[in-house]
Amino acid sequence: MCDEVGRQAREIVGRKMFVRPRERCTSTVTPAVLAFALAAALLSWPNFVQAASQFGTRDEAVAMVHRVQDMFKRLGPEATLKAVLTKAPGTIDRDLYAYILDQNGVVQANGAIPTMTPGTNLYNFRDQNGKYMMREQLAVCKGTGSGWVDFRFLSPTTQTIEDKSTYIERMGNYCVGVGVYANEQINENTVSVISGSPTVDDTYLEVANDLATVLNDHDRLRILPLVGIGGPQNIRDVRYLKGVDVGLTQVSIMDGLRRSNQALGKDDDKILYIARLFNEEVHLIAGPDITSIEQLGGRKVNIDDARSGTNYTMRDIFKRLGMKVEEVNVSQTEALKMLDAGEIAATAYIAGKSTRLISNLRSERGLHFVPVPFAKDIVTEYLPSSFTHDDYPNLVPAGQKIDTIADRVVLVGYNWPRNTDRYKHVQRFVEAFFPKIAAFQKPPFHPKWREVNLAARIDGWKRFDAAEEWLSNDAQATSKFKELAVSNGAVDPGAADANSQASQLYQQFLKWKQTTGRDH
Repeated sequence: MCDEVGRQAREIVGRKMFVRPRERCTSTVTPAVLAFALAAALLSWPNFVQAASQFGTRDEAVAMVHRVQDMFKRLGPEATLKAVLTKAPGTIDRDLYAYILDQNGVVQANGAIPTMTPGTNLYNFRDQNGKYMMREQLAVCKGTGSGWVDFRFLSPTTQTIEDKSTYIERMGNYCVGVGVYANEQINENTVSVISGSPTVDDTYLEVANDLATVLNDHDRLRILPLVGIGGPQNIRDVRYLKGVDVGLTQVSIMDGLRRSNQALGKDDDKILYIARLFNEEVHLIAGPDITSIEQLGGRKVNIDDARSGTNYTMRDIFKRLGMKVEEVNVSQTEALKMLDAGEIAATAYIAGKSTRLISNLRSERGLHFVPVPFAKDIVTEYLPSSFTHDDYPNLVPAGQKIDTIADRVVLVGYNWPRNTDRYKHVQRFVEAFFPKIAAFQKPPFHPKWREVNLAARIDGWKRFDAAEEWLSNDAQATSKFKELAVSNGAVDPGAADANSQASQLYQQFLKWKQTTGRDH
C-alpha cells in the first residue's frame, strides 16, 4: 500500500522533487568530443569542489553503488566482478571502493583491501566493537534491499581501523556496497551554532542544545552548540569569526546594527536570516517600592552584561520610552542579590518565558514584575505580550496578568556564495532542520519551539537562499499532495482543516520515505 501511495505521490508532486534521476541515453558522440564535454561539465558542476576533496562523501558512495549496478545490468556478473577486482574506473576513488558479496556473506570481489580475497567468508566476522558487521549488511540486502550499516573497518587511505558507514544494495543474487569513513566526514558535516551564555538558563543555549539533540546524525550531521556572549556579538561572530555557521539573535538588534551602519554610510548585506523562531519577553523585576516603569527614571537598573542582547535591547527600549536610568551591568544572578539588598531598583532580563531563574523567585521577598507598556514608539520594533499565573505561579496571582513586550528571535547566517563549502554547511543544516520542526514542538524541548512558524518573514531582511528554496518547494509539494489526498478520498476538501490534514499526511509520507530509504 505504501509503495502505491509513494508511487502516486511522486507522480503528482513530480519526481524531481523527491529523487535525483538516473537517466541514460545512447550516443554516437566521438570520444574526443565526449572528453571535452565531460571536462566542461565538471568545471561548472556545483559539487566539483566537494568531489575534488581528499575523501569521498555519502552521495558519492551511493553514486558508485549505482554505477556498479548499471555495469551489472549491461555487462553481467562475471565482467562486473572482474572490474571491481581490477580497480576499473568508477569502482574505486580515493577512500571509496566497491565490494561485492554473495548473500551468504562470502566476498566475491574487493579491489582495495588485500585480505578480502574472493572466497573469504565474513558471516561470522566481528568488528572491534564485537558487531557482526556482515550479518547486518546481509539483513539490509535481503530485507529492504538497500540502506546504511555502521561498523569499524580498515581505511585504505589512512591504514587505520575507523568508524565506517557503508551503503549496501541488492544486485541480482549479490550485494554491492560502498562505504565512507566517519572520521573523514566530521569536518564536512559539522555545523556550529553560536548561542548564549551558560551563566543563567539562557534560552539561546537551550535552543542550540535542542538542535543538537534532534539533528545530530552520526557522521551525517553534527550540530556543535557554541557558548556565546549575546545577540550583538553573535551577529559579529557569524559575520567575521571563522568556523561559525549560524547564530541566534534578536530582530531589534539586527535592525539597530543596520541603522548604525547606514548612519556611517555602510549598508552591509552579509547577514541573512534563516528562520524567525519565537518571541523573548522583557522581564522587568523590581523591589516593593517600584510600581511603574516611570519610577525607574534616574534609578539604578541592571541591564545585564555590557555585550549581552538584554543590554542592547533594554537601552533601545528605555530610549524609545524617553527614560534615562543609571545603568548597572552585572549578571542576573548577581543582580537579584543586589535587588534583594536594595542596592539597585530593578533588573531587566530578556528571555523566553518561563525561565527557571525567575520561576524560583517568590513574591514574599517583595520582588515583582513591573509592567512594560506597549507604547507608541515601541510598536515599530516590538510585540505586545504578558505574564500569567501559568507562566510564573510564584509571581503572578491566579486570574491576573502582567503586560510586557517581546522581541523576536531569529536564526541568522552569512551570505556565502552558492556552491562554496560554507554555503553547503548552512544548506545541509536547513535541509535537516526544516523537515523536523514538528519534533522540536513536543516535550522535552523548550516550550518556545511551539511558537515557531518557519514561513514567517522578517520585513526588510533577505532570507538565506537554501531556506527560501526549501520553503517554496515544500509549499508546492504540500499543495500537490493535497490534490492527491483529495482525489484518493483521504482528505475532505470541504473540511475546515483540510489543509492541516493534507500537511500531516505529507509529513507522514516524507517520514515513511526517509525511514525506508525508498526513492525509486
